[in-house]
Amino acid sequence: MKRIPEIRDLSEDHHHGLVLARRARTAARAADRVEAAWADIRARFEVEIEPHFQIEDDLIGPPLRTLGEVALASRLATDHAALRACVTDGGNLERFAALLESHIRFEERELFEVVQDRFPQEALRAIGDACRQRPQRESRGQ
Repeated sequence: MKRIPEIRDLSEDHHHGLVLARRARTAARAADRVEAAWADIRARFEVEIEPHFQIEDDLIGPPLRTLGEVALASRLATDHAALRACVTDGGNLERFAALLESHIRFEERELFEVVQDRFPQEALRAIGDACRQRPQRESRGQ
């Protein structure tokens, strides 16, 4: 879907997240790759995914609630908490991959539609500014 400039960076992050989910699924089928896969996921989570989540938690969740989109805001928070716990616990790679993919699909198909259609311009501007202020990543692991 075409995204407005203010959320385009977040949407582009999702491609990289889907690649990571696919890699996690592949690694889950090879016992000798599980530990290395978790190390890669934790590194990427800290540098790429957590900053993405912070922008959403701080700048998308509250305006959603203000707009009365409580179910979307709750799903956003619940998904983020589940993914953080999965990474912290080093649980099942398949579960992590499924959670990440489901979360990305939710954001692209539901959440971002509301954001770009209903958020006030000042909220969108804050999201765009926060995205531009994130440290640039040399490689996004494709």
